[in-house]
Amino acid sequence: MTVPVLPSFWVVIPAAGVGSRMRADRPKQYLSLAGKTIIEHTLDCFLGHPGLLGLVVSLAVQDPYWPQLGCAADPRIQRADGGAERADSVLSGLRHASRLGARDDDWVLVHDAARPNLSRDDLDKLLVDLA
Repeated sequence: MTVPVLPSFWVVIPAAGVGSRMRADRPKQYLSLAGKTIIEHTLDCFLGHPGLLGLVVSLAVQDPYWPQLGCAADPRIQRADGGAERADSVLSGLRHASRLGARDDDWVLVHDAARPNLSRDDLDKLLVDLA
């Protein structure tokens, strides 16, 4: 049986939203779930992957929650300024990844910060399809 070769990839996580529809005391990506914030669960799926070339999180400029997380100091995670809309945050993340060395032909996965349920198996299945 041949083991598939998975492509390397970059990740952009738009996380500048304020979660106004939830009416919580903080954006939903910073709500606690099983001992971690939702964004920490989201990042964990990507950070342990051997194909990861870089990860950019696009955050609100005045985000007071991010600096409180241990992962904020992780050198594998780069911060970019988020925008008024999700598309603005994604574009900012893509531009930042480009400054970090992402090439035009690199794969860049965009994954919402408040969607923590991506499994490693599902990520690998996606990467197999990209190869």
